[in-house]
Amino acid sequence: MILKKTNIRFPLIATLVTLLAIAVLVKLGFWQLERAEEKRKLFSDYEQQQSKGDATALSQLGTISSESDRFLFAKMEGEFVKQPVFFLDNKMTDGIVGYQVIALFRPDAKPNNYIPVNMGWVPAPASRQELPEINVPESRQNLTGYLYFPSNNKFVSNTYETELADDRIRVQEFQPNAISKELDIPLTDYTFLLKSPDTLGWQRNWKPQVMSPQKHQGYAVQWFSLAIACLVIFVFAVIKLNKQPKKEETR
Repeated sequence: MILKKTNIRFPLIATLVTLLAIAVLVKLGFWQLERAEEKRKLFSDYEQQQSKGDATALSQLGTISSESDRFLFAKMEGEFVKQPVFFLDNKMTDGIVGYQVIALFRPDAKPNNYIPVNMGWVPAPASRQELPEINVPESRQNLTGYLYFPSNNKFVSNTYETELADDRIRVQEFQPNAISKELDIPLTDYTFLLKSPDTLGWQRNWKPQVMSPQKHQGYAVQWFSLAIACLVIFVFAVIKLNKQPKKEETR
């Protein structure tokens, strides 16, 4: 079917497909630019808190927000709860697969809620049926670290497994609100990335391990380039279509 309201003819199906493709590609390009800005803000927040010398006492904080307190350098005093302990799956360090160990901490400043403390990385055993043997300290502790609000991964449907042991739970991602509801444990909606004491916990590197803003911008350029390519191909196809009758008329 050919659209011909003017002297220029447009193939209906090809026109609709091209417009749809361009709209999708442009939308993907702007989405990548938005992601680049989010990552730029993420790294900026992290670097800003890294430069702070003194930690803010948790007792001095009122309402804690993901907008204003992301990577906030904080300190707290209290004690760990011996169980459950969570093992955040599929974490790589130096090319080795392992887990990040998350234990629950009862702070003196907020005794009604447990704060999940990420204590660092441990290598995974050879068998998936096993989890690392770790010991959570039972004495009172003074901790410093960074407040972190986990993002929700929409592609992960099963966030935790409880069949291994009631006191040791492997999780594909740590979502405090979902886990709090499922296990009936009062958790804060943020985790605490442990910095000190150095003798506590395991190997730690809290710099965001995510795609850089520059890569997102590169992907945006690719999507926009594909949109332009679609438009150029469509224009040449229309020009060729409209030249064809003229050739036939000259015969």
